[in-house]
Amino acid sequence: MGTDRPAARSSRNIGGTDWLKFMAALLVIANHTSPLASVSPQADFWVAGLISRVAVPIFFIGSGFFLFRKFADDASANRSAVLRYTNKIALLYGLSILIYLPLNVYKGDFAQGFDVGSVLRDIVLDGTFYHLWFFPALWIGIWLIYFLSRLPSMAWAWTAAIALYAFGLLGDGYYGFAANALHLKPAYDALYAWMDYTRNGLFFAPLPILAGAALARRGLPKSAPSRFAGIRLGAAAIVALLLLIAEGEWLRGLDLPRHGSLYLLSIPAAFLLFLWSTTWNVRGSRPLRAWRTWIYILHPWAIVLVRGGAEAVNGERLLIANSPVHYVAVCLVSIALSALAAAAMDKAGKIRLFAHNKKRGEDSSSAPSRRIF
Repeated sequence: MGTDRPAARSSRNIGGTDWLKFMAALLVIANHTSPLASVSPQADFWVAGLISRVAVPIFFIGSGFFLFRKFADDASANRSAVLRYTNKIALLYGLSILIYLPLNVYKGDFAQGFDVGSVLRDIVLDGTFYHLWFFPALWIGIWLIYFLSRLPSMAWAWTAAIALYAFGLLGDGYYGFAANALHLKPAYDALYAWMDYTRNGLFFAPLPILAGAALARRGLPKSAPSRFAGIRLGAAAIVALLLLIAEGEWLRGLDLPRHGSLYLLSIPAAFLLFLWSTTWNVRGSRPLRAWRTWIYILHPWAIVLVRGGAEAVNGERLLIANSPVHYVAVCLVSIALSALAAAAMDKAGKIRLFAHNKKRGEDSSSAPSRRIF
């Protein structure tokens, strides 16, 4: 991961990661819609409250893997790659903030006036809407791991990332234990005066990003794994998910979580799922790569549209009260909105490229269009 030697690369098809991250985007929707609430609250807790918690770590692991696998011996080129990547994250985050300003106003977020400190805190740590915390977390986490990876020994990077996650874990899923047994409540009370959650770029993001970067450093086998290897990884991932459910049930029974975003086993489960997806013999999908990002961004708008549409046609009983139908409807609207957004961004990219090439007197077909993220 540093700049001492090029990261091992594999030309083997790893299109399974596209499908896994698309499914992770649908899990994020599940977390925000409770798809089984009207069927079985217990099953809904397992799916929406626990299994869905692997979704964001999967995104972080994937970001670390696909960014850091580009690293080689040139320190300047590596820094430029990180700068380009985080600039794209910042641009996408800024666009997302604008997209959700109408809902911020509708919710009354500015009804008590405009507090600069609170706005800056939301932008940097908590997100200006409930799901947008991911983008500043990814931005901060990428830069933290980049600088930590430049230390003389990677042991320092792992120690720092694990310590940060442990502190975040104690302030979230294991908060009751930290407050009562470790007597850390005053410390966390002081911390929560500055942030709403520890699931942010300081505590949550670095460890899964480092795990993805370490996988990129190690490299994947150039040849396709055996069927038995895929089965073993799949079985290990399923066992990890079951253990995550057991952990969540245990913590809930003891009434320890403060928010329930960080769990001890969510990152191992996400890592095994990501590793398993690299063994799937499927082609990658360019539309899925574009859609998953927009699904994450736009699904709260899809929730609003589905609820508003249901009320307009008196379909609340089917489209809202029936949680599985509500979930499917939100997923379909999210995918439709995402396809439109991806097409619009692609068109805008081609227009910008054409204008740029025309200005420079170059052939507009000489360079490919690029997506923001």
